[in-house]
Amino acid sequence: VNHRHVPAACFTHPEISFVGVDEETARKEAEEGGYADKIGVAKVSFKGNSKALAMKEPDGMAKMIYRKDSGEILGVHIMGLHSADLIHEASNAMAAGQTLYELRMMVHAHPTVAEVLDELFKHAQLEHAVAPEPALAMA
Repeated sequence: VNHRHVPAACFTHPEISFVGVDEETARKEAEEGGYADKIGVAKVSFKGNSKALAMKEPDGMAKMIYRKDSGEILGVHIMGLHSADLIHEASNAMAAGQTLYELRMMVHAHPTVAEVLDELFKHAQLEHAVAPEPALAMA
């Protein structure tokens, strides 16, 4: 079991959940590993989510730390409506080795709070239009 893929949640109001590393840890590890320029951060707000607005719970955000070259998700942090339920999509994707190249092509039902993750995955600024060959991603 890779402990970085195990999700955690705080059942506060709003809920808070996370999986993987935080931005500071990701940047430190990237600096040590020689790929500091490959770290990306994407953020989205719940204010644009139809279901959160309908439930009068628009306060919230999601943040993802990822590698721009390979599309690997390094960490996801969510604060908002049903975040403890949402984090599983990210943790399972990380555990399965799915990249943002794959995840950004997935479809989420509308209107659902799960669309927050859909937007988060699609906000990633990746270096390539399609998934690179494994050797290219690590170059």
